[in-house]
Amino acid sequence: MSADTADRSGPDELSGRRALVTGGTRGIGRAIVDRLSRAGATVARTARTAPPPEQATELFVQADVGTAAGIEAVAQHVHDRLGGVDILVHTVGADGEQHVPLLKQSDHVWQFW
Repeated sequence: MSADTADRSGPDELSGRRALVTGGTRGIGRAIVDRLSRAGATVARTARTAPPPEQATELFVQADVGTAAGIEAVAQHVHDRLGGVDILVHTVGADGEQHVPLLKQSDHVWQFW
């Protein structure tokens, strides 16, 4: 570990950073939200279903990022509340022919500002 890395580890290592976690209400996504938050980041999250009441936050947006409309809703939400993101963690996929996987979406759906 470099001295630079050692200096940044700790509860404030991501202070001032803005993060977005897709699939951030359960499993790995929720664990990532928790870890980023403990490191000091401001964390927005998205999922197709609302989180349980104990996870409620104004930085949650209910959306399906397997669709262009869902991506647009998330991008708008993050822009309005955080002014953008520094960290993006994508932990969801798509379910067959009904949705287009995020990585197959064209870049323009994420490029609003």
